[in-house]
Amino acid sequence: MKLTATEALIATLAIGIMMLLLRLLPFVIFARRKTPAFFSFIEKFIPSLSIAVLFAICLKERTTDLLINSSNMMTELPSALCAIAASILTVMLHVWKNNAMVSIFGGTILYMILNYFF
Repeated sequence: MKLTATEALIATLAIGIMMLLLRLLPFVIFARRKTPAFFSFIEKFIPSLSIAVLFAICLKERTTDLLINSSNMMTELPSALCAIAASILTVMLHVWKNNAMVSIFGGTILYMILNYFF
C-alpha cells in the first residue's frame, strides 16, 4: 500500500503526537506525588539490564550459528569472535566509566568495525 505525501505527513504527525503524549504521561501522573518504589527500582537497574539483554542476544545468535553451521565454521568463527570481543569491551567500558551509553556505543562501534573488516 503506497501512501501519498499528504497521507504520509498525517501519519507521521499522528505518530509524533502519540509519542509526545506517551512520553509526557509519566510526568503528568507523578508531578504532584512521590514516584512508586517499583519505578525507582526500574530506573536504577534498567541500564544494567539492557546491557545484559544485549549481551545474551548477541552471544546466543553468534554461538548458535557457530555450533549449528559447523560446516561453515570458517565463515561463522570471525563473526562469533567479533561478538565476543565487542562484549568484552562493553563490560570493560562499563566497569571503567560506569556509563551505560558509553558502554553500549563503544561495544557496538567495535563490533561494527570488526564485522566490516572480518
